[in-house]
Parts: sequence; C-alpha cells; structure tokens
Amino acid sequence: MGKQHTRHHFSHNGEKTMENDVLSPKVKKITRDDVKIKIHYVDSLGHEIAKSKTIKGHYLDKLDIPWQEIPGYVLSSVTNFQQTFIPNSDGIYLVYVNQLSAPVIVYHRNSHGQLISDPQYLEGKLNQSFDSHPLQEANHFLIHTPNNASGQFTDKVQEQEYIYNVRPIRELKIQKNLYVKTQNNTNVFSEPLSKDPLDKKLPYGTSWKVFGAVSETYNNIIWYNLGGNTWVPSSEKITTEIVNRPTTKQEMLNSPLNQSVNDISYTYSVIDSMNINRNVKVLYYSDQYITAWKTPYGDMDNQRFKGDQQVFVNKIVQLDNYSVWAQLDDGYYVESKYLNL
Repeated sequence: MGKQHTRHHFSHNGEKTMENDVLSPKVKKITRDDVKIKIHYVDSLGHEIAKSKTIKGHYLDKLDIPWQEIPGYVLSSVTNFQQTFIPNSDGIYLVYVNQLSAPVIVYHRNSHGQLISDPQYLEGKLNQSFDSHPLQEANHFLIHTPNNASGQFTDKVQEQEYIYNVRPIRELKIQKNLYVKTQNNTNVFSEPLSKDPLDKKLPYGTSWKVFGAVSETYNNIIWYNLGGNTWVPSSEKITTEIVNRPTTKQEMLNSPLNQSVNDISYTYSVIDSMNINRNVKVLYYSDQYITAWKTPYGDMDNQRFKGDQQVFVNKIVQLDNYSVWAQLDDGYYVESKYLNL
C-alpha cells in the first residue's frame, strides 16, 4: 500500500489545525455577549455635567452612543469613539463646552399692531425649555397666539407675538377741580403711552390742574392731561386731590395785589408780583410749542407760543404753591420756567 497522507486545514491567520478542528494553543475565540461600555458626559475640564451611562451589547454588534442634550452646553468632541461593542475599560467621553443661549422676545400688540406693553425677554440656558404666556390682565381680549408658545432656547433670537382685540386707551370722566400733586420731580410726556419723557420735569411738591384723563385698557394706569401736549401717568409719584376753596376769591379781592392781578385763577392766592416789561425768548425747541393760559391753572386757550419766539412780559406773579407765572402783553399767562427771564 502506498504511504497515507494526513490532510491539514489552515485557520484564518494561517495557522495549521487538525482535521478534527482541535484548536492550536495560539488561537483564541471570543464568545462573550455582555460587553459593557461606560459613557461619560464631561465639560472641557473633565468635570462630570450629567450622570454617566453604561450600555451593554454583544461583541462586535453595532454600538449606538446615547447622545444627550444638556441645557447650557453644546457637544464639542468625543474621546475613545467606537462604532461596535469591543472591550474598552476607559469608556467613551462626550466632551461639552458651555454656551450662552439667545433670548426669546415676546410681543403683546393690539389688532392695529401697536404694543400694549413692553416686550418680554425670556432667558435661559441653551437647549432649556421655555413657555411664553399672554398678559393675564388682557387674556380675555386675546385673539391670536404664537404657533409654538413653548420651545427650547437656541443660539439664535426667537420672537413670539400675542395679539389682543383692545383699544389702547379709553377716555375717563374727571371732576372739575381735579389736581395732581407731585411727590418727587416728576416725568411728563407728550402723549399717553409714550415711553420717552420730555426734557423738563414737574418740580417736587407742586400741584397741577387736570384738564382730561385717559386710562390704559389693559391695566390700571391713568394718564392725566395737564394742558396741551403734557401728560403724566399715575405710575409716576403723584397724588390726586379735589381743590375747592370757596373763600379764596374773597381773599384775593381783599388782597393789596388785587388791582394788578385780578384775573388770576381763584384756586391759588398771589403772594408776590414784580413788573418786568421786556422782551424774552421761549425756551423750547423751534418745532415745539408751549400753551397759553387765560389765568394760571385756569382755562387754556388755543393760543400757542413757539420755541425761540420773542414775547413781551409785563409782569411775573408768584402763587402760594410757589409756581411763578409770566403775564404777557396780550393778557395771556405762561409759566416762567419756559421763558428766558
């Protein structure tokens, strides 16, 4: 008989194995199906910013990293990245960097597009959730809400708009002898709802006659008209009072100044008077006007004086509330603070 030959097989790495598939000592077969990988969430300094997770899978199976949105942070890099389950004692590190978010601006308008309150600025961490809400005091007038009143803060400014079916102001009836008294140097405005005060303020402790009033329809703020384009809101430090002095007229008639100031309003008494008899200039911008009065704190007139205009002053008088008025040669009165005396 001829010589019998033994058949050999070769493993995938070229090593010989016996026909009965007995493994050689150099070949290892991995059969574990419980490979565990720890996922760490850290900042750029290595500090943990979220609880780590451990994921488990079969050897060489696809590994899906559990990405995570962390408010105030954005993913920057990955350390020890791998796509399959292979042993990794160090774990995978997801590195985040801190990042500021942009605000969400919420507008509240009436149906004519006018703002009925100051815009609201919602602020929070990046990716943090936010909720916007309508004005509580005007909620029953609401006719439009934003498509997404809730969302997440991003690195871009977001805007939302609520619309209400309201008139911005409504007229109020006032008592005939209503005055406001300042509790501080007080801002005044050219019209109701204005956000920009006029340059001059009402002095502390002075009283001013009210000629009309309007109320904001979405809150309790009242705007008082002190004559012409001069308005003061109740949100300023003021008080209101009804001034009735039935005996003041007689007091003025008995005053030694009566002959020269007999047309002064009966609301206040005159405590001093001085002749001026000279031309002065109106201390206002050339495109602005001041109001003329028939009597101080009495009735206004349609007569207006323009800024930089020359007027002739006969005399000045001081009332018992320490306000000073100029009597012009045409008989009208203007407050002396508006003149270059």
